[in-house]
Amino acid sequence: MGGVLNKRNLLINIGLMLGGTAIGIIAVLLILNSGEIQLGGTRFIFTDYNGDNFAHQQGLVRPPATNRILEDVVIFRDADGFRRPALTADSYPIIAIGDSFTDGGQTPWVDYLAQSLNTPVRNLGWRGFGPLEYVAVMRDYGGDDHQWILIAFFEGNDLGNIATSHTALKTREMLTSNATAVPPDAPPEAFGIPQRDWYLYPLTHANFGDIAYLSSSLWWLNGTHETYQQSQNMRLLGDALSQIQAMAGDACLGFIYIPSKEHLYFSYADPMGNRQYVLQNGGRLVLDEAGWLSISDEAVDYTVWDANKDNLHDVIADMIADMDGWTFIDLLPTFENRASMGILTYYEYDSHWNDAGHQLAGETIADVVRRGCE
Repeated sequence: MGGVLNKRNLLINIGLMLGGTAIGIIAVLLILNSGEIQLGGTRFIFTDYNGDNFAHQQGLVRPPATNRILEDVVIFRDADGFRRPALTADSYPIIAIGDSFTDGGQTPWVDYLAQSLNTPVRNLGWRGFGPLEYVAVMRDYGGDDHQWILIAFFEGNDLGNIATSHTALKTREMLTSNATAVPPDAPPEAFGIPQRDWYLYPLTHANFGDIAYLSSSLWWLNGTHETYQQSQNMRLLGDALSQIQAMAGDACLGFIYIPSKEHLYFSYADPMGNRQYVLQNGGRLVLDEAGWLSISDEAVDYTVWDANKDNLHDVIADMIADMDGWTFIDLLPTFENRASMGILTYYEYDSHWNDAGHQLAGETIADVVRRGCE
């Protein structure tokens, strides 16, 4: 009798296991089919200590006491390796080419643009790229018919990237990080942030609190109109845009001008705080012997910097106005307006937009795209 019961219990247990397995398989299939879970993505966690202000200025930036998680997102790539947009399609009426401002973010401005227009927008951004690489991206991936081709230009380093790329273009493989992720609760030293007795950054701001800057981005704005106009950098930027236009067919062409954090917030820094020491260790933009833009180390008067800070923007705006077929999508005024309201659209310890910045950019660009081009 006991043997019969044991066999019966064994059969019941096997039945329960098989039934549970079947239910589990059905549940997994239902979840996968629901679209709630997608396989193959890479989780990306971005914190204050990951900010490029630390990486590019070793020992000059005091880390905040708390390392906040700023972005926690699973990023998916399309068949060509670019970030897959939220609104996918077999063909895209709009493509966006740019650098980390386009490739990055919890929700990239490209997705906010697509959401605002209810139109698929392909994300062809890649961190570290500049205008010369944008030509290659356009040649290799922009061949289909499009209504709009958007080129996102960052004033902080895109002209400088031309100088470093004119002999050999950067590749996506060169700019793909394989660094091991550091747990967010690790100490600053684990992120490569050394401890110091004194730091130059962050600067204090009455309306924004503490913000760190890249000194090189400050001095990149400290040039005269003539310095920019006569540079090899500007000449090759014009050539790059002409090459993109030659491949664009009948598409509308939009040149998106992205201001730097330094352009927007440095003026609000406490003049009696460390801003004075930043200026004492300043730089002025000059042309080297070959005609490339270069930073000459010298003390900077704040009033001179403030008078110069719009010059790069104005020179590029004039250049785009002289090029038939391009629409100048100027993000500087709307971001300046938010800054005047005390709204921070960039990260405190990184050069890039926070989510509010991406959303503002996407909606501002959408307003221009809706109006069409001439």
